[in-house]
Amino acid sequence: MTMITGAKPGFPAVRCAMARGAALMAIAGFALSCAASPAPQTLIVASQATPKRAVSPPRAAQATPTRAAPPVVTVPGTAPGQAGYVHYFVITGPDGEPESQVGIELPDDRIAWSFPEMGVVVSPFIRSGQVTANGKSFEVEHLYGIRPLRDDESLRALQRELAGRVAWWTTEKTPYCDEETPPNRLCVSCLGFVLRVLYPGSSPAFPAMPADFKSARKNLYTTEDLLMYLAGVRVDGPRDARLKRIAALKVPDSMREQLVRIATADVATGNPSTANDGPRAAVAKPRSVGRSIVKRPLSRRGS
Repeated sequence: MTMITGAKPGFPAVRCAMARGAALMAIAGFALSCAASPAPQTLIVASQATPKRAVSPPRAAQATPTRAAPPVVTVPGTAPGQAGYVHYFVITGPDGEPESQVGIELPDDRIAWSFPEMGVVVSPFIRSGQVTANGKSFEVEHLYGIRPLRDDESLRALQRELAGRVAWWTTEKTPYCDEETPPNRLCVSCLGFVLRVLYPGSSPAFPAMPADFKSARKNLYTTEDLLMYLAGVRVDGPRDARLKRIAALKVPDSMREQLVRIATADVATGNPSTANDGPRAAVAKPRSVGRSIVKRPLSRRGS
């Protein structure tokens, strides 16, 4: 059984990066070290059953639209008209290690995500509280939400298809997995789920990433890469240009601090090249091996 406390009334309750392997992988997994709080409530969610045989997931009606330029739109929580927004959380599990967690906003104060010990589920949106899954407790703290597409037409297209894209993963009872556990069947981390919903590919194995989506580390995607992309900060640009772009953004302080930390990191290793101050407690720096990742398919040239 799964129990969620501190959530808004609604419905039931993902960690996440992407790694390029030696050959095309059939399954991709992600893991990332993923607000006033309402009165605590408790929701009981049935444990996931053995999934049925996977079928082809719904495809996008059109090719993934090109992401427009800024402004970047951020929100402090859920609201009407925000279906499809990407929300960032920090979760702390039994090991006491805070990690980044991302999910997709659904109508009626709900969040769709791939959560540890639960897999892909739809839950009541939670600002601050505790999720208990299979006997393990996770503290959850919401950070901010980000509009994933700048133009209204593209966002409306995503919103029209959102229920179907999410339903495929929940119907299949897709389990959660991370990069440290080689999967023996289809499973996704929080980042893996979000990328597949935003950018559905021809099969559930990999999302169809936009051509301008870049990663700081050569062989994987992380929730940090997604954050930089949604903020319009090029991870492969000059450091001064990245910081100038961040300074011009009108975003929450916690998000700006996270962006600055990422922008001042060594792109080749993913390690900070400046003093290891780290963000404030609510945005704890994720572990380098525990951050949510997604495996990337090999290109024809093997790069």
